[in-house]
Amino acid sequence: MRVGRDRLLAGIGLAALGALGAILVVLFWNGGGSPGPEPTVSSPAGIDAYADLDRYKVHFGDTVTARVEVTVDRSRVDPDSIRVNTNFAPWKAEGTPQVRRRDGSSTTYLETTYTLSCLESFCLTEEAASVETFRAARVTYTGRGGSAAAGAHIVRATWPDLLVTARYAPPSASTSQPPTSWQANLVSLPAASYRLDPWVIVALLLGGAVLLAAAAVALVLRRRPRPAPSPAPIPAARRVPMIAPLEYALALLEDPTRVNGNGDQRRALQLVADGLVVRGDGALARSARTLAWSRPVPQLDETRALARKARAAFGEEDRENAS
Repeated sequence: MRVGRDRLLAGIGLAALGALGAILVVLFWNGGGSPGPEPTVSSPAGIDAYADLDRYKVHFGDTVTARVEVTVDRSRVDPDSIRVNTNFAPWKAEGTPQVRRRDGSSTTYLETTYTLSCLESFCLTEEAASVETFRAARVTYTGRGGSAAAGAHIVRATWPDLLVTARYAPPSASTSQPPTSWQANLVSLPAASYRLDPWVIVALLLGGAVLLAAAAVALVLRRRPRPAPSPAPIPAARRVPMIAPLEYALALLEDPTRVNGNGDQRRALQLVADGLVVRGDGALARSARTLAWSRPVPQLDETRALARKARAAFGEEDRENAS
């Protein structure tokens, strides 16, 4: 009965831990917050395009992240028709652009991200710094609605200027700086990439922690000491009625099978003689004592006769008291 209750408690604990782990996984999987408010469109054409860089000053050899953000009103612009065309010469885009889309109730947000770098000799500058200006990004789309809005259209997004500085700055005649002066930008490294999404790792770790905690609870419930079973009741010993010494002596005198030699027979006669003295029958007591210490062994007939006389002398009440 107790084992069944322990198993039930262990099952309830495991279910509670599993539910808690599921709630934590859902919370962390969603990043702990909402994706943000729905973007709005301010242009009368129903589309807004914006181009930006993650930094505006870099050294030669650094990477730059360029981002084109497009927000459209789906009632006036078809979001599936949007195409982004860019030209970052002499810089080159590494890999495939990353496109992220988020649909709201009436608008759609599209974000195209490029990773740029320029490691060619013509990207070097002989000056301390040079300004790089990229061509505006061209965003093509198809409008909806009446004849004026329908059809293909183009909107341009202008890039901000990028200041490229040399890592080796030539010495200045007005200063006494060393002949070599290197510059470095330690915060311009590319964004870290992951083989597995960090939130997936967090969810897996939380799930593993929940499983380990559940295993620990189950192990404790299984290994904890259980009360020892109560011992079986010991049956009470059978009580043997005790026989009074005088009654036992009379029985020995009457039944020869209980006589263990001459010594027991003579002692029984002496005990009966002592009892008769106390009773006040001196004559019968002398006969019992004489028979007890006679030279020949007392015969069964003699001891039985004496026992009958002694019982008569003691009376029924005395026998009951003696027993």
